[in-house]
Amino acid sequence: MVNSNSKQWSSATPGYIIFLVDQSGSMNESYAEGKTRSEFTALVINRTINELINTNMDGEKVKDRVFISMIGYGGSSSLAVDDIRSDYLSSFADNPLRMERLKKKVSDGAGGLIEIDEQMPIFIEPTANGLTPMADAFSFTKELIEGWLQKKPDNPAPIIINISDGLPYTGDSIDIAMNNAISVSKEIMNINSADGNPLIFNCHLGEGQSHSFNESENELSDDQAKFLFKISSKVPESYKQAAKKQDFKTKPESRGFVSNADAQEFIQFINFGSSGGSDKIA
Repeated sequence: MVNSNSKQWSSATPGYIIFLVDQSGSMNESYAEGKTRSEFTALVINRTINELINTNMDGEKVKDRVFISMIGYGGSSSLAVDDIRSDYLSSFADNPLRMERLKKKVSDGAGGLIEIDEQMPIFIEPTANGLTPMADAFSFTKELIEGWLQKKPDNPAPIIINISDGLPYTGDSIDIAMNNAISVSKEIMNINSADGNPLIFNCHLGEGQSHSFNESENELSDDQAKFLFKISSKVPESYKQAAKKQDFKTKPESRGFVSNADAQEFIQFINFGSSGGSDKIA
């Protein structure tokens, strides 16, 4: 398909971002800046939504150029898949869960930094409990995407950003859970829309050798990275510039994933995935 995944987000044809958030028990392990994986993930998603709100301000009004779903898996019960919140951007802006005071370092204008208090709207709280029903989360996502495209066939192809710290696990065999997740993710990546196929980008939080945007499974040394490769979309041309902007190197067949991401890579990857491509906001 020519120029797939290149349609601009606009108020007339909003984009659709789905954050899939692993909320399993292991997300309680420590990660960065004194926070657990789950706390850091919530922080990054909250910041990302706030940045999207700021980018889409028109005077006092937030333009609804994107619809966001946050889907948690694990979390509320061992095998739960929860629609934490699905709303247009302006609704997030108008109705945060709460406001949190954060310390932020800003320039003092004389080459130094000063710390100021900043109020940040919170839309998702950290949760870490239960197993990792990733395939079920993908199945629910597939239903959401099919419903969206039925109503909005001319809109940009949806983007799924899956954030997890491990392989799928539902209490039985990990191989079966992995195969189920691979199977559903492929079904999603084969859905057709006027703007091409939905994109799945994966960010894995862990420790060990980092891999990102690889072109072949043969370049990967561990099962985790190989699994992520299988469930990630090839990065379309329209997103290559967004990847470069975040200091990621892409090649012609690169898939959109990062394995064993540290805090900086995690933030850069979410910026890449939520950008709607490089300059695609109209």
